[in-house]
Amino acid sequence: MAKFLVLIGLVATAALTYGHETSLSTVPLILPDGKTLQVEIARTPMERNRGLMFRTSLPEDHGMLFIFDRPGPNQFWMKNTFIPLDIIWMDDRKRIIHIEYQVPPCKGDPCPVYGPSTDSHYVLEVNAGVVHKRGLRVGIPLRF
Repeated sequence: MAKFLVLIGLVATAALTYGHETSLSTVPLILPDGKTLQVEIARTPMERNRGLMFRTSLPEDHGMLFIFDRPGPNQFWMKNTFIPLDIIWMDDRKRIIHIEYQVPPCKGDPCPVYGPSTDSHYVLEVNAGVVHKRGLRVGIPLRF
């Protein structure tokens, strides 16, 4: 019985942790139109795996920047992600190489996988519609 209670406590703690915003560091990301977004940095495998899962909202001027150790085939899915997103892939020079627009939350398994056919070094997730609103397109560099 004691082991069962410990297990229940661990599951509840994990659920609460995933349900709240994290304490990831943030940096300003400057868009070509001069608008600045505050983006949380996901550097570690655990931070990248969690991403924006379980969030019910994201402020309009915020996002999450995924930084990988080296360029690679960084594909994303929307499992346990509750808000629609625009997802932007960048190369090692921070130039946009691929965009997925208005990616909806995953409604069931298996979840679709999104990403470019070429390697990326950075991936930015923002609220759906930000790409069009800010005039982002392939080839444009971002600053962070």
